[in-house]
Amino acid sequence: MKNCMIKTTAVLAWTLLCCTAASAQQQKQPQVFKVIPEFPKQQDTVQLVYDARNTLLKDAKDISAQLTGYTDFKWTTTDLKFTKNDSVWTAKYVLPAHLALMNLVFKSDTLVDKGGEQTYSYILSANDKRQMSGGMVGWGMLRTPHIVAGVPYVVDTVAYKSNEILLMWVKYELQYHPENRFRVLYAAASALKHMNTPESLAKLDRELNSLEQMPNIKEEDLLEIYRVYKDILKDAAKAEALQQKIVAQFPKGQYVKDQQRLADFKLIQQAKTDDERLKAAMDFIDKHPYEEAEDAFNEANRISYISAYWIISVYTSMKKDLSNYSKYMSKIAPYEALSNVIYRSLEVPYLSQKSIGPAEILPYARVIMERLNYYKDNFQGDKYATLYYSNAPLFAKILVDNKLYDEAFAYAAAAQSTASYKNANLNDTYVRVLEGQGKTKELQMALEQSYAMNQSSTYMLELMKKIYNAKNKSDKGYEQYLASLKNADKGKELKEKVQNLLINKNMPDFELLDQHGKKVRLSAQKGKIVVLDFWASWCAPCKGAFPGMKLAVDHFKNDPNVVFYFINTQERKPDMKEYVTNYMKENGYPFTVLLDTDSKASKAAGVGPIPHKMVVGPNGKLRFSEVGYMGSTSELADEIIEMVNMLKAGK
Repeated sequence: MKNCMIKTTAVLAWTLLCCTAASAQQQKQPQVFKVIPEFPKQQDTVQLVYDARNTLLKDAKDISAQLTGYTDFKWTTTDLKFTKNDSVWTAKYVLPAHLALMNLVFKSDTLVDKGGEQTYSYILSANDKRQMSGGMVGWGMLRTPHIVAGVPYVVDTVAYKSNEILLMWVKYELQYHPENRFRVLYAAASALKHMNTPESLAKLDRELNSLEQMPNIKEEDLLEIYRVYKDILKDAAKAEALQQKIVAQFPKGQYVKDQQRLADFKLIQQAKTDDERLKAAMDFIDKHPYEEAEDAFNEANRISYISAYWIISVYTSMKKDLSNYSKYMSKIAPYEALSNVIYRSLEVPYLSQKSIGPAEILPYARVIMERLNYYKDNFQGDKYATLYYSNAPLFAKILVDNKLYDEAFAYAAAAQSTASYKNANLNDTYVRVLEGQGKTKELQMALEQSYAMNQSSTYMLELMKKIYNAKNKSDKGYEQYLASLKNADKGKELKEKVQNLLINKNMPDFELLDQHGKKVRLSAQKGKIVVLDFWASWCAPCKGAFPGMKLAVDHFKNDPNVVFYFINTQERKPDMKEYVTNYMKENGYPFTVLLDTDSKASKAAGVGPIPHKMVVGPNGKLRFSEVGYMGSTSELADEIIEMVNMLKAGK
């Protein structure tokens, strides 16, 4: 019945489930969800069609979907983006091998459409026109997540069904796939135990005994019986007896393998030194290469390949052991482990700690880039592409810092295709790539688009002025040129953002010495607008924000009613006066720095994480308070300027 979102063969009486009374009426309604072609084969590319006109997403501007699949008796999840095509929304999807059932949940912002009682589910057919193995029991479990443990909660509660309905779909599964007798056992046992009647429990007991006595029973089948005793019936004695039977009959089987993997992983957790931990992690990977089929056991027992790989990546890179880093990271799996490895072994030392230089980190980055490209090129799904695009800016920066501009371009362009000039750090890298390639026209466009989005770095602003001066033989008209590039919508967004940040709180007074030994008291500045920037010498984002703050300072340098103080706090250096004086001089920052040596002033003001910007109004009240720095020199300057101008206007 198409209107019930389930594709079945003629011999299967789907109408027994829910559609008998409603189908005639529903056939008059537009079909909300369908799959084209109607009977696809495994690994076909299908078109998923969603007609939102009669749903709660009818006015949505963007729609995505979470596709839950039941593949080879395992639940999977894929995120899909839908594109509007005339009056309907569509997405292409390559059907994985052995996909038996799929269910879609459509989303737009906070709105979610699960399809109500009928759901947006689809059982797939095999080449012989029978339902795919597992499809029918999967459909039964999908509407009984409250009965069968481990089933995802992705359908509306109004679509939930009873134990009897689940058993009915187990029966249908076995009619068309009798070979699945053991694979449907867990679902059937869950339903019978959930009924919890003498009759249902007796029936389950008979079935388990019958299955266990079958001749030539396989280990995987005994394990299914073991799961029922252990997880559903909670029969510890019977579970232990089965466990011993499995070990005796299959000494090299999956159960023994699972237990050994668990024991070896625990050695990593029990290690007392870094060297012991590294060796245990490498031994674990050597003895137990990742297998997707073992995920369920790994998750249930907290065996984490992600942890093992990040331990290897961090310790081998710290030891400058490129050989072992390459050996293990070139085969890293699952793909989720890459994200942690990239962050811990590349991003932190290179960008955050700056403890390793471009040439030194490049060979480590190349290993990860190759593995990342392997996943992107060989696996379907947004999650693989997302991992690539989210890390492309880092690889582009490492490559451009090594002056490998052509290589860097591939990553920078890929990242920019999704960022659309909304990230100042990426824009800076992209501009340096284009400059290194000598692409003058593209460079000019990138600079201007970045500025229009208010996402320019200090380097980009200086480069823009340099190019302008070279072209026009002077800087005459430069300010007007910049003004012409401003995006009106971005300016409006900034005003709205600043307006929403406006507060009116008491601000505690303080008295501190500046780097020249002069006392500065906050209450003495009453009548002026005071901009405070809390920072520390160890805080990279704090220092990264200084160029933007300098633009704001320069903007108001002739206004005696606007003052800036840069409060050094949470400091780890013993004597900051000399450091501050030299740092400001070397970098050309005309800042007045106040030394909060014991951090009392910042604590009284409520400062925790830094950088932290505060703006105090002429009446001495705290009017703005914002933590962090997002990387755009131009945006930060414009934001501070807008805050000050808003207060000057009497807000």
